[in-house]
Amino acid sequence: MKVLLVGDFQYGSGMTVYMMNTYRQLSKSGVDVECLSYSGKRDFEKETDALGWPMHYVTRVGKNPIKHWIDWACFCKKHRNSYDIIHFNFSSSWNFLPVVFAHRFTKAKIVLQSHNTDYSKPIKSRALRIALDMVNGYGRRIFSKISDLKLGVSTESLSWMFGSDTHALVLKNGIDLSKFSFSEKARLSLRESLKVENSTWLVGMVGVLTERKNPFFSLKIFEELHTGHPNSHLVIIGSGELQGQLEQEVHAKNLESAVSFIKHTNVTNEWYAAFDILLFPSLFEGFGFVPLEAQAAGLQVISSDQIPTDVMLTNSIIGLTLSEPEIWIANVISYLHKLPVERKAISQRNIKLIDEAGYSIVSSAATLQQVFKRLLIQQGGRNDAQQEKN
Repeated sequence: MKVLLVGDFQYGSGMTVYMMNTYRQLSKSGVDVECLSYSGKRDFEKETDALGWPMHYVTRVGKNPIKHWIDWACFCKKHRNSYDIIHFNFSSSWNFLPVVFAHRFTKAKIVLQSHNTDYSKPIKSRALRIALDMVNGYGRRIFSKISDLKLGVSTESLSWMFGSDTHALVLKNGIDLSKFSFSEKARLSLRESLKVENSTWLVGMVGVLTERKNPFFSLKIFEELHTGHPNSHLVIIGSGELQGQLEQEVHAKNLESAVSFIKHTNVTNEWYAAFDILLFPSLFEGFGFVPLEAQAAGLQVISSDQIPTDVMLTNSIIGLTLSEPEIWIANVISYLHKLPVERKAISQRNIKLIDEAGYSIVSSAATLQQVFKRLLIQQGGRNDAQQEKN
């Protein structure tokens, strides 16, 4: 089975975390993988090269839409017979032409997977929102009509991309649970690297620094915490368009010594161990890998109530309204005053609950492979007569 994996392939993207986690597992089972990035980023080029996965690129649609669509049309014509399946991973359906080209010019089965519950960036202009909603709605109908398999990371994400289509399937976002087991060694080592004591309240935020992730809200909550409890420190892991503004805000509030920025790290799992609490105030999410991983590490998560309920698998996470930051502050302080807690025991308990709920990478990847096999067996190859006509 040969699959073209299509996605953003950029640091900080939950979609990319999903794709890399899942396909590393699938490749162990003999699935032949190639990749295509539409983000314009080459963040994962070294990693895909090391895995033996050829990586292809198209012009980013936001940079030059016409060139983006021409690149896609040429790619699909060139690779007409190259793949059994083309697995598109999208956040919305307005850019539907690449899927149309894949359907028209290749013999591959078309799999569409939804990773969000709104556009990647909040739309502030009412006129732009109306126009984009119209195009997105048309794309939703196209997706439902020409895709061979419709997937989503949550029930909410399915509704966003496919409407009321009853043939869409929720595919659980699995993680490598053993990787996120709490480590006291990692906790002490990373705190030492920050030059903070084990008694310091270490608050974490993890994610790409965009408006959707609501990072200024996290900074506001931390500022209130730090005012009353100076022995506290905030670690922001991630990069993005708002990083410069966040750094300026930290400087303006004289919090430089209490806030650390980490653009990218391959040991987020270890940072979960170092943290005492995680803030996750997203405006919306298709799923939410970070809070799932944090729960596996036995870390308390304070999240917005805008993330899918599928993520809330343990009592180590609560969802709060973003309209009342004072409730966030009260919950953060209340929890931190209860430290220390038995993180190792909580982590082991949470891992068991997450595994039983079907969110281990082994089970989720196996499910996807079974779904792919059924798709190829039940439907067979695309109608050759239709392909010749095209």
